[in-house]
Amino acid sequence: MRTYFNTASDMYSRARPTYPAELYFWLSKQAPGLSLVWDSACGTGQASVDLAAYFERVEASDVSEAQVAEATPHRKINYHVCSSEITPFEDNSFDVVCVAHALHWFDFDSFWAELKRVLKPGGLFVCWGYNWIRLGDHEDDVIDRYVLQKLHPYWQQESKILWREYKDIAFPMNLIEVPKFELTQNWSMYRVFEYIRSWSATSILIESDGDQFLEEAWMEMIKLWGDPLQKKTIKLPFFVKAGRFEDSPAN
Repeated sequence: MRTYFNTASDMYSRARPTYPAELYFWLSKQAPGLSLVWDSACGTGQASVDLAAYFERVEASDVSEAQVAEATPHRKINYHVCSSEITPFEDNSFDVVCVAHALHWFDFDSFWAELKRVLKPGGLFVCWGYNWIRLGDHEDDVIDRYVLQKLHPYWQQESKILWREYKDIAFPMNLIEVPKFELTQNWSMYRVFEYIRSWSATSILIESDGDQFLEEAWMEMIKLWGDPLQKKTIKLPFFVKAGRFEDSPAN
């Protein structure tokens, strides 16, 4: 698994959205048990902490030492620095394995083999992600003209897999029906721009050419937003995939 998030992990943690509470409740009801869950590619532990509300123990791992160093401590969570394709976990140990907004970075063949090894019979795999942000027609136009068009050459191929909501991934399991979940946040303009700065393509462009494009976007956006401390409802298109391996007994 590649990582582009070794730097500014504290900013990454602040900038990323929290996931819908309904997702974790639904997930817990699909699980064959609530003893042990693996939060794979946990980042700074956003999903790990929420999973701890439902599971007796959470094993959380990330390939980035910087991300894990910023992870939220919790008595139920054990954090590990390791790839998602090679882990120290025992065979047939997890009721559920989750990947939050990260599956597109994985080496799929290696991860599927590791997933099948560590999941209990009947265990559940769940992954999810989100695309862009939706602020409103005029605000979205500013982001498109001043940010997205500038970032176009800097996105990795893996990000394009995310944009298509993992439709291009061949899941080696029986996918199950998942309810529709909404991902909304109450963010200030400062938080929106922190989020944009956390994108991998933004980091690459800033490193090569500086952040003038963000300053220009800020000046245009503030004409529409007003007070940058004012919070507004932000929508992030959200999707979830879940399944079990074919030889798993029905739940």
